[in-house]
Amino acid sequence: MGELHGAMNRAAKKCHICGARSRNLCLTAGRIICPTCCHSKRGVEIVCSPDCRYYPFNIMGYDSWLKIDAGLTHKIVNYVIDAYGRNYFQETIEHMWPESGPLKNWEAVAIGTAVYHLLFVEHSKDNQTLAQHWKGTGWRGLNREEATIMNYRLNSRVTIIEIQKILDNQAMECIDLLDSQRGMFILLDRSLAAHTVRFARFLTWLTHYPNFSRPEFIGIEISDFIAKEFMEMMQKGFKEESKRRPSFTIKDHLSENFSTFCRLAFELRDKKQIAMLKGMDLHQCRASYKIEGKLEEIKAILDRYPDFELREGDSEKGYAEGVYHYDWLRRGRSKTLEAQMPFSFRHDDEDGGVGIIGGITLYPDGILLETFTKQKYEFAKKMVKKYFKGKLTLQEEMVVDMAKQFAERLHSKDADGFENEEFFQRVSRGPEELIPIEIERKIIQDFYKSHYQRFMEDRIPALNNLTPPQAAKDPKMRPRLISLMKEHLKGIEKQNREKGLDLNLDWVLDELNLPELKL
Repeated sequence: MGELHGAMNRAAKKCHICGARSRNLCLTAGRIICPTCCHSKRGVEIVCSPDCRYYPFNIMGYDSWLKIDAGLTHKIVNYVIDAYGRNYFQETIEHMWPESGPLKNWEAVAIGTAVYHLLFVEHSKDNQTLAQHWKGTGWRGLNREEATIMNYRLNSRVTIIEIQKILDNQAMECIDLLDSQRGMFILLDRSLAAHTVRFARFLTWLTHYPNFSRPEFIGIEISDFIAKEFMEMMQKGFKEESKRRPSFTIKDHLSENFSTFCRLAFELRDKKQIAMLKGMDLHQCRASYKIEGKLEEIKAILDRYPDFELREGDSEKGYAEGVYHYDWLRRGRSKTLEAQMPFSFRHDDEDGGVGIIGGITLYPDGILLETFTKQKYEFAKKMVKKYFKGKLTLQEEMVVDMAKQFAERLHSKDADGFENEEFFQRVSRGPEELIPIEIERKIIQDFYKSHYQRFMEDRIPALNNLTPPQAAKDPKMRPRLISLMKEHLKGIEKQNREKGLDLNLDWVLDELNLPELKL
């Protein structure tokens, strides 16, 4: 009896196909399988279970897929170079993305763009691509799983994807904005999952595999800042080309001109940034005044009115001997400026914070007024006359158009796209100060709460001057409202990721009856 049990136990540890000893359980067959049979038959004779971590075309087997792809990438590059020659390959790289381009990692993007162009886009005299020729050889030089990947990549095209949900550290739910028939699909990319947010849009080569999809390399994010103009120019070019080629698709258009569209996105961004800067009130304004009366009288005025607040850290004796720093706030008489401020920077209720006009530094013989917009500067100069009534004499003024200076920098060859983005995030803050992270988070959270309370009551131009609740009740306006709220949610989630916040707009989405946008 014991011998029979032992024989059965040994049999249970053998591969059900070849009889080799093994302990691996095939989830599809429900029986033991050896590594050799698993490797040679998975995806061919065995339709693998979605939970199998050994099948590289399952989400569970993604690590295996990455290892295969790493080896395949070298073979692809070598095949392209062998077919076209190293010089032509290098020329294609330079054409795809000149070295002076705006991306820091331009070379990696250019190489990937060149490889895919030469492999899947450029046609030979017999009207076949290099990839089609390679397939005709039985994918010479590739193993079975590498060849399987290439068979799927034959259908790769450039498209625009939109992230709908980040599932974990590698998986995202996405839609293809140029293929409404496909519906939602799972996109795997660990780098993208670590840095993106919901509703971000990317121009990329995309390949669909049996259980997941992959961006072969991310080209560029199509930000809300340029999305409308980018889509219009893309459609215009496609319409012209499709007149000559009836079977031509929008994805063919993007694939054939991928690098051109990447450059277009940067050019549109720079053009719009320059236009925005030209219309922006971003000026460093300074005025120095001589004290005609007594220093004590000037300080008494600054201490008396709620508009002026001695900066925290300045003692009664001053920041330095006889020097005092005051913040000039939009309260007291200065509250009248509030109604003239842009909606996003308004502080109607002081519970949500107090806006700043500028700063005043009091010296023993004079004061220095400083603001960062001409609007605030002109207002402050008028108020100086009202508050100090002949006790101060204007000596010197300086107004620097910072927006113009930065617009000129955008034209220079040394301008860096990523630095530009950082500038635009800071552009309306004025001088930076060191704020403890806990206080900064509280300030931001309070600001957003107040902002969206006003947002729900304000008439929005993008919604035909309806308030968001009014637009929510109009079926024709619903697509616009969804698009607008996607932009808002994207900004909120970027703040959460970058600053470790927990901002939440679920209450807004509930009031607007947009449950589909909730996490």
